[in-house]
Amino acid sequence: RINSLMDEKFRESTFDTFRQTKNNARNLRLCRRYAEAFPEMVKKNQGLLMYGNVGTGKTFAAACIANYLLDRKVPVVMTSFVKLLEVFQSGRDEETSILNRLGYAKLVIFDDLGAERGTGFALEKVYNIVDSRYRKNLPMILTTNLTIEEMKSEVDMRYRRIYDRVFETCYPMQFTGPSWRMKEASRRYKDMEELLGVD
Repeated sequence: RINSLMDEKFRESTFDTFRQTKNNARNLRLCRRYAEAFPEMVKKNQGLLMYGNVGTGKTFAAACIANYLLDRKVPVVMTSFVKLLEVFQSGRDEETSILNRLGYAKLVIFDDLGAERGTGFALEKVYNIVDSRYRKNLPMILTTNLTIEEMKSEVDMRYRRIYDRVFETCYPMQFTGPSWRMKEASRRYKDMEELLGVD
């Protein structure tokens, strides 16, 4: 799992620990089917675009797919463009090795598309990575807090090039409902009040 670049907190994310709600039941079903039918998805170069508000479970769902495949010895890389750009800008020697992993993993999951907004350098790198997967007919899963409308109405040509590739190869899945993080924060707050004996 180390080679997958996945954050440690998502290494235990599985379909068995996926807490089903009325908001995410359909997405859980689709993610499980995607993972189970992955050889077919590779043949068709079919990815997923998971979009929705912060904290609605996009990254967790993507990690469930990643872990399902990693358990079956399928090479998967899960990272974010922000993390990749930090490596590239720091001039560390890892860049070539990471780009090789991104180029040849059967599935690459990019978390938080759109969070890397800013420099021309960043955009060029993001485009090159997405384009490389696109040209090799290798699937991607992307998560984003952007809406489909925001992506479709993007005026910056550099972003449009990226989004065009994504729309062509990725099936859009909307994640809705309350933020899991806010619910967890509320639970922890209540637990702490009980521990401290707050009236």
